Amino acid sequence: MRRSVRFAVAVGLGSGILLVAGAADAQYRYTGADGISKVVQYKLDVPATYRDAAVWIGPTGVGKPALSDDARETKRREDIYRGSEAQQQAHKVGQANELERQRLWRLQRSEPAPR
Repeated sequence: MRRSVRFAVAVGLGSGILLVAGAADAQYRYTGADGISKVVQYKLDVPATYRDAAVWIGPTGVGKPALSDDARETKRREDIYRGSEAQQQAHKVGQANELERQRLWRLQRSEPAPR
């Protein structure tokens, strides 16, 4: 009984390690001499002639490189498209002020003039 439990635990741990190790995502993209873009896990996997031009495309955070130039440019364009939170808030306030101004103008037009 104990041997079968030990064996089952060993098989479970071994398969778990294999699954985790196999789930690694590609991190670097480079373009070869043929003009085809290729993706590899490690920068050392990039041929030496293209290594300086390889671009990080993986996640960022603690222990990971900063955003690549392409990712930084994409983020900049998205920020411009969406606008910052402060710009959105200012736009909402401006809309509310304009609606209030229109409401007051309609009230003044509908009231009879004082005699």
